[in-house]
Amino acid sequence: MTDNIFHWFKEKYPLFLNISMISLFVDVMVDPTNLIFHVKYVLFALVFLIWLLGNYSKKLILPKYLWFILLFIAFFMPFYQLSVGLINSMLHNVPLGKPVYFNSFFFFVIILVTVSEKMNLTAMFNYSSLTIVFMTLGLYLVLIFKTSLFGDMYRYFVMDKQVVVYALRDYGKTTLLMIFYKTSPLLVFPLSWYLYRILIEKQRKALFVNILLLVLTALTLYFSGTRANLASLVLIIVFYVGYFLFKKSKIWFVWALGLGVLVALFLLPSVAGLLLNKQEASNAIKFGYLSSYANYFDHHLLSLLFGQGIGGIFYASGLHRFIDVSELTYLELIRVWGIPIAILFVAVLLTPLFVEIRAKNITHLFIAYLAYLFISGTNPLLLSSTGMLVLVYVFTHTFLYPVHIPASSENA
Repeated sequence: MTDNIFHWFKEKYPLFLNISMISLFVDVMVDPTNLIFHVKYVLFALVFLIWLLGNYSKKLILPKYLWFILLFIAFFMPFYQLSVGLINSMLHNVPLGKPVYFNSFFFFVIILVTVSEKMNLTAMFNYSSLTIVFMTLGLYLVLIFKTSLFGDMYRYFVMDKQVVVYALRDYGKTTLLMIFYKTSPLLVFPLSWYLYRILIEKQRKALFVNILLLVLTALTLYFSGTRANLASLVLIIVFYVGYFLFKKSKIWFVWALGLGVLVALFLLPSVAGLLLNKQEASNAIKFGYLSSYANYFDHHLLSLLFGQGIGGIFYASGLHRFIDVSELTYLELIRVWGIPIAILFVAVLLTPLFVEIRAKNITHLFIAYLAYLFISGTNPLLLSSTGMLVLVYVFTHTFLYPVHIPASSENA
């Protein structure tokens, strides 16, 4: 009986592992706060349990650099953060505070599963991220056709579950409702993937479906309303269109480049004015963060070196209150972990980009990850459990499945 069950599990093992991994991806994308389904940690444990049952007798072999990255991100960073927080708490005789960021880093351990199983996560990750598209556009359509539900939706998604932010944005004389799903920055990955498949690989299979999903992804990024998302949307599209024109016709590429430069010069004053306007609400908060960080480090020089650790807070003048998480992620790294650890972590983050540049291997993943790191500069998603799974996807595919843009796309 036991042998039959074991044999059956071995046959179904890849299916169980894939289903559990997809479920984890979907859950952290739809429910990043773990307040809707409450199963994030259950799914995380399930992935490992299935993997361990299928590999308990096998020897785990990983490249040395991946062992270093794994141990640094998943173990050293959270426990260093905890240690410094405990020391600061004892020295200053203050409560430890919330364990912000602490649990998130453990999710990077999933890379043991993906690398050892040589899992190709591209389709899995990009199709899973489409749940963000359907959630966002679904909410938008409900509000258009059933505005009476706005109050209930706001209480549920914004106040109770904290996964959505609603805002009104003015475009000239037109005011549009923006719906920012907290995991919407991940959509730069399917955006880049679909553009790559359509313009570079010139795939004709399921072309209509791919174009439709591309358009829906682009619309979702647009309706998210944040400037980082919008800038990434525009820059990714411009890159792929430019690359397509370059391979198709050098003359058309030069004309397009010249037109793009003229448009950029025309829009530059308006964009610069928008970004530097300290009266604008979002800018006021971000400039307030900058002055608050400067003031904090001016009075806590040791934090520049060792960090503040777990549970640390600082006064944000833009919000007029003490906070433990800010939107300026890279300054957060310094505040929580100190400059040496922050520099090492950023170096690790940039490793996939350097690997592809050195291999002359600019992929759809390279473009999307570059945009994601840009967005992460003003979004705390990078240091969340969702952000750790993004890193698992990026590192797994950078080192296991490098896919290069063809030298000539005409015959692709």
